[in-house]
Amino acid sequence: MAAFAVVLSGCELEVLNPGAIQDADLTDPSLMPVLVNGVSAEYNDFQDDLAFDVSILSDEMAGTGSYSGTQQYRQGDFDWDNSLGNWASTHEASWSADQAILRLQEVSDAEPDFEYTTSQDAARAWAIKGFANVRLGENFCFAVYGVGSASPRTAAFDTAIAAFNQAITLANSSGADEWELAALAGIAQAELGKAAFGGGTWGAADAAAAAALTAIEAAGEDLGWADYAIYNAQADENLFWTETWGRAEYGMFRTLGEQMYDQDEDPRVAYKKCGEWNDPDNLLGGGTVDPRTLTKTQLDALIVGGVTPTGECDGEGSGAHQGADGEHAHYKQTVYPERGSDIPRASAHEMLLIRAEAAMMSSDFGAMVGFINQVREDLELDQYTTVPTALGTLDYPHDLSSTEAIDILDRERYATLFMQGRRLFDQDRWDHPYLEGGDDAYAPGLGNWVVGGSSFEPRRSCMPIPKTECLLNTNISDDATVCTG
Repeated sequence: MAAFAVVLSGCELEVLNPGAIQDADLTDPSLMPVLVNGVSAEYNDFQDDLAFDVSILSDEMAGTGSYSGTQQYRQGDFDWDNSLGNWASTHEASWSADQAILRLQEVSDAEPDFEYTTSQDAARAWAIKGFANVRLGENFCFAVYGVGSASPRTAAFDTAIAAFNQAITLANSSGADEWELAALAGIAQAELGKAAFGGGTWGAADAAAAAALTAIEAAGEDLGWADYAIYNAQADENLFWTETWGRAEYGMFRTLGEQMYDQDEDPRVAYKKCGEWNDPDNLLGGGTVDPRTLTKTQLDALIVGGVTPTGECDGEGSGAHQGADGEHAHYKQTVYPERGSDIPRASAHEMLLIRAEAAMMSSDFGAMVGFINQVREDLELDQYTTVPTALGTLDYPHDLSSTEAIDILDRERYATLFMQGRRLFDQDRWDHPYLEGGDDAYAPGLGNWVVGGSSFEPRRSCMPIPKTECLLNTNISDDATVCTG
């Protein structure tokens, strides 16, 4: 052991990590940006994980790998054990924002050189708290605060709006334009949630989105504006990159995104073919057949026919041309092409789609198409030239040429919010036919991708309160309407 110590001392090893920072030391005003960076990191920690689970539970992505969760979630099965991680980390982000805000106020009281009411860091913390609660309301079936009773998910939207309003006040007093814009956009998201699930109106959602767009323009930003959750290749890489570039666990074969990109190279759902089906039986018709309509027998034959590398992904991440299951052609998303690709929390494009939906709900289909066309024009995509005459009815998979209002909005929100953790929210509130499920996972209309598997009837449409919350919180433990497993 003494000899080992001598060898180490010759290497001149130095301990650079000073260990835990003592709570009493976090009273230095110069450390407040670092403190709030930690709040941001807590948010970023859950955003990609939550969005990733949503992409598999919904029809955004297709599972082509070997994880047990890939199979389970693609079948629409997501129980109270599965929801624990997202529940805990989302609440942790909101809680950490609360703690940072309290510390900022304490430092302001104690240090004459630091003023909470003009702190950009305080505005940022409140905005992050708001977004954490919007994500809670969008994705969980109920909200629970403290050790209280279960509340409708709209309680999370109300909490978010209160936080965003605090962020706006502080942003105005501190000159933090970026957090004012983010908070205004977050309010529009929350108002949409309230309009969809009760307690709000479409007029309020429209007004909030219009206010956000006005502020974005006044700040000198264009329609490409977005607020992002930040990722880093070294510290906190984007999970979508990890599981689609670093590994071929998920892909875009048999998704709406595949069809939209093939139609007009829509950048919102961009992908590339790392491998291509050999397709000796011409089941895909040279690209003319929507693979979502293939039967189980046809898809099994496609697998038997094999996959050939295209060379398009050589040297990129794993470079895999097949899914991690060794069977499927890997169609790799390119929306997040870097380990550190950031994920939008809100965008100007989304604000236009909120206004489009509000117009649709009042049967003003001309205005709806107008707002959507602003998004498409900004992306240099073809405009819609036909104005719907009725709301219509969602079908799955629907024809991309459908001009029914709900079909248009469905695919535009799918693309604009692709891989942002928002799709389950849309499918739940629209009672989307994808959620119906069925015995044959390959049957037309079900959109699943599980070899030999079946889909739950119905599929999970929102994340349940986790088992630990139900066991430890006596205010809900006996409530069978919220603790559903």
